[in-house]
Amino acid sequence: MEIIFKDRLPEFYETLAFHYKRGHSALKAVDYLVRSGEKSLARYAVQESHQYFKETFDLLNNKTDRTKDEDCLLIDILIKWSLVYYYIGDSLEQSQLLASYMELAESIDDKARLGMFYAWYGMTIWFREKYDESYKYLHKSLKLGEDIKDNHIIGYACTWLAWTCAELGDLDEAIIYGQRAQDIARNSVTDQYMFYKSLGAIGYASFYKGDRKRTLEAGTELLDYGQKFSNIRCMVMGHFMIAFNYITEGNMPKAIEASKKAVQTTQDPLYWMYSRFLLGISYILNNQFKEAEEVLLETLPQSQKLGCELILTPGNAFLGLITILKGKIDAGLKMMQVSLDLEIANNRKYWYATIANSLGQVYLQGADKGDVMAGKKALEYLTAAQKVGEEMGSKGVNAQIYLNLSHYYQATGENSKESDYFLKALKIFEEYDCFGYLEKYKITSRV
Repeated sequence: MEIIFKDRLPEFYETLAFHYKRGHSALKAVDYLVRSGEKSLARYAVQESHQYFKETFDLLNNKTDRTKDEDCLLIDILIKWSLVYYYIGDSLEQSQLLASYMELAESIDDKARLGMFYAWYGMTIWFREKYDESYKYLHKSLKLGEDIKDNHIIGYACTWLAWTCAELGDLDEAIIYGQRAQDIARNSVTDQYMFYKSLGAIGYASFYKGDRKRTLEAGTELLDYGQKFSNIRCMVMGHFMIAFNYITEGNMPKAIEASKKAVQTTQDPLYWMYSRFLLGISYILNNQFKEAEEVLLETLPQSQKLGCELILTPGNAFLGLITILKGKIDAGLKMMQVSLDLEIANNRKYWYATIANSLGQVYLQGADKGDVMAGKKALEYLTAAQKVGEEMGSKGVNAQIYLNLSHYYQATGENSKESDYFLKALKIFEEYDCFGYLEKYKITSRV
């Protein structure tokens, strides 16, 4: 088969893998199993790809007499398998697997292998909300890549550092890393993942900053690139950024529409979870709480099972908010506080500010009714949210915090502070062309 069909060999990867595995030719079987796994991943059959890589890994891992070369091959397989794990979204199993082979990867005197191993470990624990540790390993990867002048390692380390820095609230640093990866990716047309993931990171950090224009630019380019190269994963990332743009603008029906497009387009479990999470957020912001609850209750158990705390923690906070609106106030507040405490522990600044702002908004309802203690709690949460939001320069969330602080000072009769915060919010909306919010608030008597 290898000789006769050498020009059509990819058609026979699976058959050859089966043959060599049955014939006890382990290294040949490993070669064709890896090729079969990569082939399946390229056509979005991620579970099939996962099975091929598992067979590959088991063949080598179960050998009792592995040579040094086979140890190197085992690490190579873990690195390649990581992309499959990524799309499946099983961060729990993946992080445990990589951690258990960290010592072996470090024992091999090969900076290129170790650099990519560190990079994947850093990305994997990003999903587990271990952002400080993620930053550490990604910097180790970047340093190794720079030592050997390997643009592949540098590009991947910078791509994932951009996402990690965004969660840590270092938004300008995130964009710098994302742009560095973009510069490398644009000179390597074969690595579509690096291109769209780094461009997505720039859009993501821009969303956190409140920069609607740059988020939209990233989303539009991702959609164009995805269509040009028939890359569904890139198009899904584009729909994410378009949804973020509409959330920043204040156009929630359009955010729902973009989120639904992401859900309908994706063929990967990870992007399905995130698409549904984003749809749930969009529903909540559009006051469609029943729809939001249905989506989140369908999505969050899967996130918990797979160890994707990135989605789980803020998702539970939003479920807490819905629980409060259903009249179960104590239970809902507890859910939101647990999520807030986790974001403090994980140093995840944007979502800490967002959840604290939401808790402040909940307590404002009591302050409006003259509840002094509720007013104190509202101010406590809103002040904490304001401090973090301003530290990270997240103008999008800051504008919402300022509106709630204006609301608080309106309730307490402090007219000067009420007006100051209201105008600060409007200034941000004008700066970033947030038309939905401008239309809603500019007609009020306070302008």
